[in-house]
Amino acid sequence: MAVILVTVVVSVVVVRRATLGTVVVQEDMLQQGDILFVDLYEGWSQGGYWDHMAFYAGGGVVEATFNLGVCYTPLPEFLERDRPAGIAVRRLKDMPGREEIIQKAIDYALSEVGKPFDFTATATIPLKISEDRIHCAAVVWRAYLAAGVDLDSNDGPSLYPDDIYFSPKLEAI
Repeated sequence: MAVILVTVVVSVVVVRRATLGTVVVQEDMLQQGDILFVDLYEGWSQGGYWDHMAFYAGGGVVEATFNLGVCYTPLPEFLERDRPAGIAVRRLKDMPGREEIIQKAIDYALSEVGKPFDFTATATIPLKISEDRIHCAAVVWRAYLAAGVDLDSNDGPSLYPDDIYFSPKLEAI
């Protein structure tokens, strides 16, 4: 039984590494509303592959961090902080009203700056129910949800970065 479990875990990691490509992020490749997914621990995360994520809002990202809560971080600082982490970028697919959706999402994300971090998201399960405290996946999900687009790919009660990464409403960049 233990051999089967180890084989499954190794297979999942190998397949994910092969299918979840990362890129060298340059600011000129990004568009407002893009979502940056960060792999700090080479695929070993509490709830999936991606450890962290942030919402690109032109010149920087809106993210939720342990020490600052929801904050705006200049892009160069964000990229340098976790080097050599792998980063993937996903973008909202073309759809009616796309530009307005992105602008509403940006406005919402920026309005969340200053909210405290949801520590229960890292200690237990990152649930969608907290309005007062917020974790990294919730920043992005709530921003787009406020604009009328639900990016949660499995519609469950919890929300991990992988749930948004696999949204059929996003495309890889």
